Amino acid sequence: MENKSTYYQGYDFSPLEVFEWIKHGALEHINAKKWLGKSDFEKFTTTFEKQFSDNYNQVKSFINNDLDKGNVSFAVLVVSLYEAFLEVGICQKTTLRWVEESINAPTYDFVVEGTEKMLDSAENPFASLVQSSKMREQTYFGSSFNFERPIDDEFGYVLHIKKCLFHQTLQHLKRTDLQPIICRIDLGWINGIKPEKHGIRFVRPVTFASGKVCQMWFVREEKSAVGTNF
Repeated sequence: MENKSTYYQGYDFSPLEVFEWIKHGALEHINAKKWLGKSDFEKFTTTFEKQFSDNYNQVKSFINNDLDKGNVSFAVLVVSLYEAFLEVGICQKTTLRWVEESINAPTYDFVVEGTEKMLDSAENPFASLVQSSKMREQTYFGSSFNFERPIDDEFGYVLHIKKCLFHQTLQHLKRTDLQPIICRIDLGWINGIKPEKHGIRFVRPVTFASGKVCQMWFVREEKSAVGTNF
């Protein structure tokens, strides 16, 4: 994961690779921001490692394969960073902001740029994005997530996620208040979609942060008739 000279092309990295990338980047980001003094940062990292080990052991029964290991580890990472900040005396409001920033900062620009380039180079951006989503469902998330496709045609792709391993992990650790942070990790690829250029609209009307299901709507925009002015 250290060499990312080639731009993001869909979903090339495994959940374990992404977890390690984000973990390393998050700790680097926290240190670089100097949010904590030297002694507090040392206490923070020690506390984080302990919390991560303890939390991971609580949910390791959810892990059936390497995909699960990476995805569970990511959820545990978010929880453990949160708990470590609280332990060194940071207030909850600031802790939530710092955890979200440190989790998203390592990958955001890379994924936005790579997603946009992928769609720019695609002959059919809509079909390419849908195919990437379907591939990710199988090779990144796997059977510990449950996907339904009530609409899947050339004009729209609607995905209902009925079971989410991230949410299951947070529920077990009694940290479902951190679900929005996990859901916002998707903003990288979401914001790489440029409707005016790619002819695609993406909407996520509900997630496990606000409901009992996550829905993703990929919709192809109708092309305007030639010569029409409104």
